[in-house]
Amino acid sequence: MKKNTCIFIIVMAAVFAFSACAVPFTMEAPAAGSVTVPSASPEASAAPTPAVPAVLPTFEEIIKGHTFSKDCTPEELYPADTEQKGYAAITENKEVTQSFQDCFDTWLSEAICAVQRQYEEYYPHVTLTADIGEPTWQLLSSVAYGCESPGELVGLFPSLIRVKITKNEDFTEDSASFDLTVTTKKPQQLFYELPRTDGSDPSSIPYDLFMCTYLSTAYDEEMEMILPEDENLPPLSETLTFPLPERYNFVDSWYDDRDGGARRHMGTDILCPEGTEELACVDGTILAVGTGEGTGNYVVLGGSDGTQYHYYHMVEVSNLVSVGDTVERGDVVGLAGNTGNSTANHLHLAILHPSGVYLNPYPYLQDAVMAEAE
Repeated sequence: MKKNTCIFIIVMAAVFAFSACAVPFTMEAPAAGSVTVPSASPEASAAPTPAVPAVLPTFEEIIKGHTFSKDCTPEELYPADTEQKGYAAITENKEVTQSFQDCFDTWLSEAICAVQRQYEEYYPHVTLTADIGEPTWQLLSSVAYGCESPGELVGLFPSLIRVKITKNEDFTEDSASFDLTVTTKKPQQLFYELPRTDGSDPSSIPYDLFMCTYLSTAYDEEMEMILPEDENLPPLSETLTFPLPERYNFVDSWYDDRDGGARRHMGTDILCPEGTEELACVDGTILAVGTGEGTGNYVVLGGSDGTQYHYYHMVEVSNLVSVGDTVERGDVVGLAGNTGNSTANHLHLAILHPSGVYLNPYPYLQDAVMAEAE
């Protein structure tokens, strides 16, 4: 076990990460998915205890002034001089990808230790219990792919998570216990918050969001490609209305090869004439209107539960809706076309679940057709 300034144990999905604390104390047995950090014995320091402030420093305030070790910074990022797609660069450089997870774990360990030491300035006896939900390799690697230096990635670590510290009521002048909860931000929120380094419009779909969602759907925890069966994917919480005014034919092309087998298809294509009206399939809010190299012209519709419905390859950037508009089922959001990475006029409908994965639209579109035929 390494020697630094504090000790705690991270227990998460059978993965054990150990960090350090130089001061002696007795470890409490942590619950699964938690970190318990008891304080040092009172003999460890003879310094007087400062008065407890009315408002204790937050996690963000504490780590802002903390100097992290070099173990928190990866040695390298992905190769810059390559024509590989982002997901290929990530999955073919597994050691680099794994290093981001290791560095984040070390950074979080040191950050929690810094909180522990800060609170020990106010209470001789402190117990800090942390419930940790750390970022996946898919999210960390997608963030790293957009960085220009390892230091930039480390600087973004605090932006990836939310930390809540709650002081328990069983405190005295000499002792206190705290619950620290770490949750990872959802990709659909995070990637809109992060700074854009590619010069893209802040209201457009971040490329990193596409990449993270694709990796989260097509690859497992060991970075091996999988077949995401429909029954293993989370369900939609609402039914869909068919997104075109007529019942054009469509097939289940979920996970079909694309670009010569380099990637998988994550949506349903509905062939239709150019200019066909594309309709809102749920009640919701327009989240994005724009254009992209692969998507062509697009509109993103957000449902009430946070699910995103992406309409790609429109004939032109839609002037029928704007970001922030509220729409109802059946409202026209754009016109079908053949822009971007497309070979025929069609609607490509993609569904991004709030959990961060793509869903297969095909069974939901089938249900929509059957419901409207009744």
